[in-house]
Amino acid sequence: MTAHPFKLDSQPNMFREDFSRHSAELPGAGLAWLDARRRAAMDAFDRTGVPTRRVEAWKYTDLANALESDLVPASRFEGEIAFDDAFGARGGAQLLLADGFLHSATGTDGMELVDLAALGSQTPAWVEEHLGRMAAGAAQPLGAASLGLMRGGVALRVHGTRSLHLHFARSAGAQDSVSHGRVLIVVEDGASLRLTETHTGGGASESLVNLGIELVLKENAKLEHIRIQSETARTLHVTSLGASLARDAEYRALYAAMGARLSRMDVNLNLAAPGAHATLHNVAVLSAGIADVTTVMDHAAPHTTSRQLFKSVVGGCGRSVNQGRVTVRKGANKADSHQLFKALLLSPRAEVDAKPELEIFADDVVCGHGTAIGALDADALFYLRARGIPENEAKGLLIRAFLADAIEDFGDETLRDALGKRLDDALDVVERVAP
Repeated sequence: MTAHPFKLDSQPNMFREDFSRHSAELPGAGLAWLDARRRAAMDAFDRTGVPTRRVEAWKYTDLANALESDLVPASRFEGEIAFDDAFGARGGAQLLLADGFLHSATGTDGMELVDLAALGSQTPAWVEEHLGRMAAGAAQPLGAASLGLMRGGVALRVHGTRSLHLHFARSAGAQDSVSHGRVLIVVEDGASLRLTETHTGGGASESLVNLGIELVLKENAKLEHIRIQSETARTLHVTSLGASLARDAEYRALYAAMGARLSRMDVNLNLAAPGAHATLHNVAVLSAGIADVTTVMDHAAPHTTSRQLFKSVVGGCGRSVNQGRVTVRKGANKADSHQLFKALLLSPRAEVDAKPELEIFADDVVCGHGTAIGALDADALFYLRARGIPENEAKGLLIRAFLADAIEDFGDETLRDALGKRLDDALDVVERVAP
């Protein structure tokens, strides 16, 4: 038997102490509604603190043990920010957030934008209505901390058909730090948004990126969300995402994780009204570190549908974690849900943990899940090599074919090409260190 060390309660005081010292100085302090939500969020965080493996939803990803030291809260950086634009120059709105703060914004005509670092008495009613309602409870403890300790971020309200790119970067020379930021996006009735999001780079110092994202999709709203997360080996990254889908709203998301010491997407989707539909795809390509995607798909109304497809390619000493819980509430008849986890292991030291769950409290539903984890198909590899294709090239073809159906239906050709280039670069690294 191997004994695993536990770091019991070593960092919770870092966050609670920050709140105790600085709550009166945080953006929007003095706004009764925000103060109340912040206190509730910190109380929710205190129920678990920084999660260890003893927290069931975090049993595969020990964040407390990964934190090596106390981190200071990040502050606003006013200089030039160099960042890697994974998707290239595109039209639409472009927002750069540095160390959790809104740094620049262009092309936001037709959107309502609020800098969350500057909240005050003139805060719009729609921000007050929605900010902190999701990704801020005990089920998402880091999301709760991101609201309680929020220094910056952005809120947007979308009408019509828009596109938006969010760049997240870290300022050069930043010390060991933690950034607590929030993003709120409200997509109004009948509106449509294509959202691309990148987290790249990171620097040589240790950092914890703690981001809370809230997505509000109103009736007939549509949101396509394509996200690339590829950071350095000194970066810990947690994004807690909460989304609420009204009648006939649709959320389609593709999350791609390609590097960090530890990354986690903690997703909670509420299909709140008939006709709501969610599609979640995730791809992870790793040669080291941990990439964790944990989802809760809450079918809260009848005639709701969801599809989840997670694919991982793991070599070296990398580790992929896929957890997905589908809940069908009482009365949510005719709910239709399916989730599938597949993974390729390219190294004897690589690891994949998969945990699908179903909780069904309604009749007349269609729900299912499946998991498949293994090595490359030896017969398929032999078939390609027998036709003169070198072994490394044959392996690459099989791996790329394995990932293809997870990305092919998202974005336009330019977006898919940009994402494919990133995946190819990550696969090249994985294949070099696979043995």
